[in-house]
Amino acid sequence: MFRKLLLLLLTAGYAWVLWRMTLTPHVFTNSGQHFVATVLRFAQGHESTAWLTYDRAEFLANVAMFVPIGAIGAMWLPRRAWFVAAVLAVGLSVGIEWTQHVALPSRVADPRDVLSNGLGGILGATFIGVVRNAVPRRRPGLRTA
Repeated sequence: MFRKLLLLLLTAGYAWVLWRMTLTPHVFTNSGQHFVATVLRFAQGHESTAWLTYDRAEFLANVAMFVPIGAIGAMWLPRRAWFVAAVLAVGLSVGIEWTQHVALPSRVADPRDVLSNGLGGILGATFIGVVRNAVPRRRPGLRTA
């Protein structure tokens, strides 16, 4: 019971984060945009991270944003159905991009976002699937001494 309540709270909290990041007119305030630009300038000033352009950073951020979506979805499903969460994450990404295209003129719908979000969902769901299948199931009624 506690596990389901915790998972429900985690789902609701992350749904709010995802809504805020994808379905509101503006992601960042001016200070947020300034911070991102400063971090990227700093990264590009070093040889080992000079490859980190805005487009690449955005792609990686989109992957990272959807890893919890795949993971949370896989935790709701039976052990062997973890891959369904990956498919649902891709579907959710398509829905978000469509909504941005149709209803949010200040946002830019981009097919690359579907790719990066889908990759993140697949990574999150796969991680949970591997971990859950590696850990033996607890059977009710069995106690170890």
